[in-house]
Amino acid sequence: MGFLRSNGIFRLLWPHAKPHFGKLVGVFFCSFLGALLMQSTFLLLTPAWGILFPSDSAALDSRIEQVMQERSIPADRKAELVAIVQEAQTDPSAVAEGWKEKLRMRITDAIVGDPKDLTPERRKFLLWVVAGLVSVLALAAGLVSYLGILLGAKAGLGMVVSLRQALVHHLMHLSLRYHGRRKFGDLLSRMSADVSKTLSVIDILLRDLVQEPMSALIALGMAYIIAPMATLGVVLGLPLLLIPVSILLRRMRKGSTKSLNELGAATQAMTQIFSGIRTVKAYRAEDRELDRFHKVQMGYVEATMKMVRAGALSAAWTVTYTHVGMGLMVVMVGYMSIAGILTGDGGSMLTFFILISQAYKSIKKTLRSTGTVAEAQGACDRLQELVDEAPDIIEPPNAAVLTGLGKGISIQNLGFTYDGESTPALQDINLDLAPGETLALVGPSGAGKSTLVDLVARFIDPNEGRILVDGKDLREVTLDSWTDQYSMVTQAPFLFHESILENIRYGRPNATPAEVEAASEAADIHAFIQSLPQGYRTNVADAGSRLSGGQRQRITIARAVLHGAPLLLLDEATSALDTESERAVQRALDRLMEGHTSIVIAHRLSTIQNADRIAVLDHGRLVELGTHDELIRKKGLYAHLHSLQFRTEPIPQA
Repeated sequence: MGFLRSNGIFRLLWPHAKPHFGKLVGVFFCSFLGALLMQSTFLLLTPAWGILFPSDSAALDSRIEQVMQERSIPADRKAELVAIVQEAQTDPSAVAEGWKEKLRMRITDAIVGDPKDLTPERRKFLLWVVAGLVSVLALAAGLVSYLGILLGAKAGLGMVVSLRQALVHHLMHLSLRYHGRRKFGDLLSRMSADVSKTLSVIDILLRDLVQEPMSALIALGMAYIIAPMATLGVVLGLPLLLIPVSILLRRMRKGSTKSLNELGAATQAMTQIFSGIRTVKAYRAEDRELDRFHKVQMGYVEATMKMVRAGALSAAWTVTYTHVGMGLMVVMVGYMSIAGILTGDGGSMLTFFILISQAYKSIKKTLRSTGTVAEAQGACDRLQELVDEAPDIIEPPNAAVLTGLGKGISIQNLGFTYDGESTPALQDINLDLAPGETLALVGPSGAGKSTLVDLVARFIDPNEGRILVDGKDLREVTLDSWTDQYSMVTQAPFLFHESILENIRYGRPNATPAEVEAASEAADIHAFIQSLPQGYRTNVADAGSRLSGGQRQRITIARAVLHGAPLLLLDEATSALDTESERAVQRALDRLMEGHTSIVIAHRLSTIQNADRIAVLDHGRLVELGTHDELIRKKGLYAHLHSLQFRTEPIPQA
């Protein structure tokens, strides 16, 4: 089917369906058996009709008179013809020439028996027999349906959990190169709305698009047993229904992707509004943001309506066709009966019409469900885009394991350019860092300081050159062993919506409470935590909003202390703090750096004057390297930046 094309739903779901293959087979079996049992109940209408109306003398007289007129038989021979027909009805085997007619007669005979014995008492008894058989079939069909639903739900939920887990795993293992360009609101939309739509697709696939097509096929098969030519006429007319619907479904699939892209844009706009709510209120920009959000919303409405119009046309054509088709089928059956092509009593024709009606009903449900799947095709395509995003931080199969910094870190001919940029963020960087040494990185905004730290942390990989640790290229060591070697404190401290204890323990999940307290004391935050009513059990709320910037920063320092790695990566850890908080955090950082190898990005130059060496970056290049005193005497960029911060006489750059 089109909705299972290789680059769509099947491609996305198949890896997650394979572990549940046994359950899926069970769903197919239960759907087939349930459909067979449900449609079989209608075959009992023929014997029931024979019980309720054992003779149809008016129809018989009419048919006999028609034959007499066609063959010019004298009127006085009517009694003879009636006797012949009644004999045929009493002994059906005399006229049951085809296997289909024999099967129908056997079913009727097994239940009704000899028509001559249909006394009122026996007719009542046989009606209870038919009702009992219908009940047994219905009970069996219900049980099979129940088992099929359970198996389908278990398989479907397992597939969705597996899909979500795989998506989150995949996204978490993508480098900052990807996360730097992605839009959070759109990603959130994909992980929520798109996954929810995919869940509905799985439910429909395992329910309606398995059982309903089977029910339609079985109903048509049973109708063929009763009236082959009439059933063939119905089947030959189905392309008039299916071809227009398939064209409309293609439009719905295309519209689905655009609609969900617009929904992602709306979610992105809403995310930005509430993320920057302080800025919005500060500039009284509520109306501006609402107008912008309304425009994005209208784009979503317009894209969605195109898809809805195609779906509405599909539904309207399906309803029109099935009802007009039913009327035309009555005309076709009537013509066949008049022409003598179609034979059968009232009970068999009633069964035929009900079976065709059931087939049309199942076809309508199938097409309606197929439309729902087509609407969700865009969601699956957007999720597949995430899955197809190739990881660029690769760990080779024979990766080495680092147990320490060894001889130190060597940065050789390092170069990096961000995607879509023509100017390198870093180029020709050569630096060595000995164990126990502190290297400070300074320079104007955009000089490449944070990019260099991200490369050392292996959040991204260089386009040129390499970074060696103890003589090993970072790209050739295991990620776990490298991340064990460093702790990071950034300028924007992030805390999870958990207790302070769990936030600090994030640095080492198996740490004891005593070890957590020791790390907090080293970060100069223990006394504050103890003063809280719930102490270390205090929940910090969303992103630590209950704490000040300095308190959040010292908690992240405690996390780094607890991690206990030999290398520290400090990215402007005090730049966003007030003077008092900066002093408290700087004291904690000084204690943290004792005995460690450190790379420090500094905005305030006063915090790195005692660094072993200071590397000055400008426009992605290393322009100066030395101690504080050496660089001041050099009267270059560092001396110029220092004079600006300390309000001394500006020093012209050499």
